[in-house]
Amino acid sequence: MTFFMHRLAEVLGAEEPEAAPQPTMRPAVAVARNEGTDRQIALRSLAEQLVSEANAVITDPTSHLSLVDEVGGDELAFTISCRNHLARVSTRFAGGRTVGQVISDDLPQGEPQELTGPEALPDLLVRLVIAAGLHNEQAIHLS
Repeated sequence: MTFFMHRLAEVLGAEEPEAAPQPTMRPAVAVARNEGTDRQIALRSLAEQLVSEANAVITDPTSHLSLVDEVGGDELAFTISCRNHLARVSTRFAGGRTVGQVISDDLPQGEPQELTGPEALPDLLVRLVIAAGLHNEQAIHLS
């Protein structure tokens, strides 16, 4: 099992639910088109891997995470969901620049924010799982 899979199994197997981690975020600011596109692609690629790993740990298929892509217009985006909790990660293109953003009811609201990078994505997924109320009977047991 990967480090992320062990971490998620421990979170789900805990007797008392742990506090949902806060993914590291930064204010959303415009960057060069190629930089913003590269960031979005890196996040999307890792998201697919982490969703697969999470679903290998979560035994209840009705509680599995889903990953849905949105492509079109002036934006690339994907949404990760667990039950009725979701996070939408997007990059909007305008005038040769891009602006990233994460939107989730399970994150603090305010000025537009984006993940600091791929290293923040595991915390976002763990946060969704905790917010969705998954617990120990829905996780594989570590041996």
